[in-house]
Amino acid sequence: MLKLKLINLFTNVKNMTGNAIPGAISSMKRKLSDLAVFQSKTLRFVVMKVTRNFFFKLFLVAFIFLSVLSVAVYYFESRYVFYKNINGRMVEDEGSSSNIRTLKDAVWWAFVTSTTVGYGDYYPKSNAGRLTGILLMFFGVSLVGVVTGNIASALVEQQLKEGRGLKELNLKNHFIICGWKRDMASVLSSIMEKNREFLPSEYVLISTAAPEEIENLKSDSRFSHINFIRGDYIDERVLSRANLRQAARVIVLADRLVQGSVQEVDSRTVMTIITIKSISKTIYTCAEILDEKFERYLRFSNCDEIILSSEFNRSIIANASAGSGISQVISELLNVNADVSIGTQEIPGKFIGRTYGELFDYYMGRNRTVLIGILENTGNFFTRKNEAIRDAQKTPDISKLVDNLKVVKQLMANLPVINPATDYRINRYSRAIVIAGRKQGPAQLPEKGAEHAVV
Repeated sequence: MLKLKLINLFTNVKNMTGNAIPGAISSMKRKLSDLAVFQSKTLRFVVMKVTRNFFFKLFLVAFIFLSVLSVAVYYFESRYVFYKNINGRMVEDEGSSSNIRTLKDAVWWAFVTSTTVGYGDYYPKSNAGRLTGILLMFFGVSLVGVVTGNIASALVEQQLKEGRGLKELNLKNHFIICGWKRDMASVLSSIMEKNREFLPSEYVLISTAAPEEIENLKSDSRFSHINFIRGDYIDERVLSRANLRQAARVIVLADRLVQGSVQEVDSRTVMTIITIKSISKTIYTCAEILDEKFERYLRFSNCDEIILSSEFNRSIIANASAGSGISQVISELLNVNADVSIGTQEIPGKFIGRTYGELFDYYMGRNRTVLIGILENTGNFFTRKNEAIRDAQKTPDISKLVDNLKVVKQLMANLPVINPATDYRINRYSRAIVIAGRKQGPAQLPEKGAEHAVV
């Protein structure tokens, strides 16, 4: 009877203990999970990223292995001590005894040996210690080989990615060129000549051109430092690899590599501008189209500058047919290497709100510079339009507000006003259209990232 009671008592205690321990563990887990540190997604991401890293795993295994060997050598060598009798006294024989006596010495010896440095200040003398040392030597050689091999492999992989255009760039305030032209070297050379504030390494070319064409282009010393991204620039992921969000300027060319009609080429250009503006509305964009019917779609997407190349060619042909010689004049003015060329310049702040005649007299006093017009609404058009809307809404008069908004709706980016009347008022965000001679001496580059720079 007593035995039965004892058995029941032990059974109840066991059941109570068995239920209590898992409950306590579950409660502890819930308390830990409730801590803000463990709820942080960023911390969990960093921990997972580190723990999945190959080098972390490698060094963790190396640390454990070296720790085990260090303890083993310490165990073997700390007992490997010999004594000799000198004048009736037992004195340690330092020549025969091991010099690894402490765990600190064992750890130092293990790390020095594994890295193949081998100072020789500590070394095992026992057979078991030397066998452990042999294992450590093989491990050290293997560890160094694995580490150097992986570092070399990572560098080679990075170089291959860069050569294939698969590398993600980390540039800021850079110039992105989307598309490919038949005379790409000449196009790039002209772009770089007109945008000297950008270094060659700050240009990014996005294209699906064949590797041999890219290699042939980069074999020229002028383009050897240009970055290349392989892919379809209409794809947002490809644009992200070029770090589009932090770019200063983007130009989308009518890509000759697109298989299809003129409409298909221009449709891709429009879709690319829409994609770019959806990522960042403050980037200055320039697009080349072949059919003028697509111009309005680009204006709806707030494209800052539109190039109608086919319309431009038709105008040149029409003027040349009249025997006026205007084609040579325009070619000379647009030649980036000519001594005299047409361009735009920043208007001094003191002339904002004043007349065109006053500005004309100012330029007449400058050497080799002639003012021929004003370029309105320059810079990022999205910013200009938002600012114009805010200014239009400042009036309490509803009828005037409606009229102001109608004016805002008719705003056009980079609107040229050629040879206006002398009483024409100079507005904000305007630039002077001038025919100017090339400056002698070192080129004075404009400040990088200037909002009114022209592609």
